[in-house]
Amino acid sequence: MILVTGGTAQGKRGFVERELTGELASGQAAGMTGEPDDGRAGGMTGERDGRRAGGMTGELAGGSPGGRAVAWVDGAAAEPECFLSAPFCHNLQAFVRRIVSGEVAVDLAELAEVMRQARPDRVIVTDEIGGGIVPTDPMERTWREETGRVCCRLAAEAEQVWRVNCGLGQRIK
Repeated sequence: MILVTGGTAQGKRGFVERELTGELASGQAAGMTGEPDDGRAGGMTGERDGRRAGGMTGELAGGSPGGRAVAWVDGAAAEPECFLSAPFCHNLQAFVRRIVSGEVAVDLAELAEVMRQARPDRVIVTDEIGGGIVPTDPMERTWREETGRVCCRLAAEAEQVWRVNCGLGQRIK
């Protein structure tokens, strides 16, 4: 499992597509096994009719050296089963928000383990949301705290952890 984190709009998915998918495809990532591509990316060129199809954003890689087609599953929109088993997930923080708000019924204490067991060869991308002013809204505080806890558990289980800023990745584990 690879965890990629960084600020909003810092090029995390582009970094994965450009720098890590070639490594994943060739099986060179430490501890990574299996085929990360679920086969749904072929031919997908964008969102259908302006809507998200089951959380699939339809963004592709493969034009860059070492890159390959990647179908990202969006934690803000995907069905829980799809997000929990997808090889390339982004917006983990939005998925946690859906759990905290009661929209999705998943045990937060078990989320990292469920994701690891369902797909140990996955890439998970999340925004850093803990900086700045502490929100006065209790739900917002809970969301930030729970997202941080889930990320800590995922980082402990991950073979690699990357922090991306301005599209440049720094490996921290």
